[in-house]
Amino acid sequence: MINRLIPIITPLLIFSGLELFFFKPHFVYFIFIFLVLAIGVATWKIIGKGLMDTTVRWLYLLTPLLFLTSGVLFLMFLERPWARHLLALSLSFFCGVFLENIFIYIYQHEKYQANSLENISNYLNLAAMFLFSSSLFGFSVFLNIALWQLSLISFVFTFALTFQTIWINKINIRAAPLQIFVICLLLFELFWAVSFLPTAYFVNGLIIAISFYFINNLMRLHLLNSLNKKIIRRYSILCGLTIFIILLTAKWV
Repeated sequence: MINRLIPIITPLLIFSGLELFFFKPHFVYFIFIFLVLAIGVATWKIIGKGLMDTTVRWLYLLTPLLFLTSGVLFLMFLERPWARHLLALSLSFFCGVFLENIFIYIYQHEKYQANSLENISNYLNLAAMFLFSSSLFGFSVFLNIALWQLSLISFVFTFALTFQTIWINKINIRAAPLQIFVICLLLFELFWAVSFLPTAYFVNGLIIAISFYFINNLMRLHLLNSLNKKIIRRYSILCGLTIFIILLTAKWV
């Protein structure tokens, strides 16, 4: 069965493409198109014909596509070879994990563990937010791209991740337009504010990712009617303390 091999073959193709990028960086556009086609075709094929409509296919594809795109952008800022190879391996592996979860959910549902697909999507979305935000801050520092342009790109990216998070957690999209807009607006303003911190681009990206995790989870739990003061306090302490430690230990320039 071809679909059974997709979660194995696709990560190998992605890893090979990323490794080729290290040796032939001037082929970056062709390699990126190859990676997009690889993850796109794999996702659509593994879902199968007739199981889900076109809109659902695109929503499933959003997570691995944004995760992979963010990783490719972030690779451009890594100088140490071991770090680049490790990130390439991680991108490939977790794309495979995502596809494996889709396969089990559709074809071996009796083995599927509740919320596995939701959890892996949430984790990859969080990683994508870190990688993408860090890359945008990197573009601001090294390429001197206008901050307002990067902030708008961040707004669109946040919208896509938030929309996918709501959908994958089986929340009615029509019940959350205001929440989605508020989250995007808050992170848009935070992105603008964090850009003025005299810290490294990946530190700024980490702050945005943690804030995304905090706001997105509170919104998700609110829409699921599971939010209470204890949960708010726990998330506030965890995320607040994490950001405090990051800023305390970060190198200020």
